[in-house]
Amino acid sequence: MRAVAPIALLVVALVALCVTPPAGSLLGLSHDDFARGALGSAMLLWLTLSGLARAGQAGAARVFGGIALWFFCGFAGLAVYAFRAELSDVADRVLTELAQPAARVGPSGEVIVRRRYGGEFIVPGRVNERPVNFVFDTGASSVVLSAEDASAAGVPLDGLEFDVPVATANGSATAAPARLERISVGPIVVRGVRALVARPGALRQSLLGMTFLERLESYGVAGGKLVLKGK
Repeated sequence: MRAVAPIALLVVALVALCVTPPAGSLLGLSHDDFARGALGSAMLLWLTLSGLARAGQAGAARVFGGIALWFFCGFAGLAVYAFRAELSDVADRVLTELAQPAARVGPSGEVIVRRRYGGEFIVPGRVNERPVNFVFDTGASSVVLSAEDASAAGVPLDGLEFDVPVATANGSATAAPARLERISVGPIVVRGVRALVARPGALRQSLLGMTFLERLESYGVAGGKLVLKGK
């Protein structure tokens, strides 16, 4: 008796194949794919009914539990495959938050930085060959270095006059004008950059402002990514 349902399934599939033109499709599948799917389904149904027959009434729950588990695993695998691009993007965002700021170089030499969870872009660069993590800020008319980053980059603080008013996340402060030998972000190098050095304690993180950005070929934000392209 347990063979009746699988055979009936195969008969229905055969009739469907006979009445459908060879160039047509069944459930979005070609004739060959539909036939293989029907054969596989019939074998799975037969194995299921055989398992139920051997298990008896007491073991039926275990059989159905196993079927449900395999169905869930298959559905979960299909869902992961279907949303692989979105899941990859989520994984990249999580790693971006956990890891140190990083930039990727595109095929044309452009530098690509992902937006962080807080909404800002942290651009890893170098000032006079010393690493500095900048906050991308088009609202800053100039590159602004924290006193700590400026000192690490070899800018002497003793001779600076902090008499230029600037607005920071901590409120108004004063900064000193300076000229940086070079700022590099990935393969992009800009020399002789006008900048400001914030008074010690006034700025937590340096700002990548317009005196650097205006000397690029282009910069822009799209799809949660900052793209910088040098000249």
